[in-house]
Amino acid sequence: MIIFDGKYRWSGRKRKDNQHKPVSWWPGSCRMTIIDLSEKNPGVHMLKPVIILADEAQEGYTVGNRYQDLVKDVCREFNLKEDKILWITYSLESDGKMKAAVILPQKNIGNKTMFSIKWRNLTINEIELVSRYLPKQKTRPV
Repeated sequence: MIIFDGKYRWSGRKRKDNQHKPVSWWPGSCRMTIIDLSEKNPGVHMLKPVIILADEAQEGYTVGNRYQDLVKDVCREFNLKEDKILWITYSLESDGKMKAAVILPQKNIGNKTMFSIKWRNLTINEIELVSRYLPKQKTRPV
């Protein structure tokens, strides 16, 4: 089931609850699709039941080195757990090359967990899984 499909935007300001900093201090957006696979497989326990496909929208500030903040913001907004998502970045500008994020908790500061993100190539199974959610010509791995 697709939870979200469109442009995910941030304003560059703190949210109204004033507890969380924005993805970046400048407004921007990225193209994002959030897919929950657990709906299609109710009897199967999946390690990563949610797939997030993200691509730069080329509008405003790009995420670049701010993926930790983008991941936290998206997980907070859609009530997702960081360790239960397969986050894949792709680029329509570079023939659909894709990378998967390895999201690792680093340390806790107060009640907040800090994360680091490392990028890896997709496995063949992952490519097959996400290819149906991307345009056909946009599924080549890096």
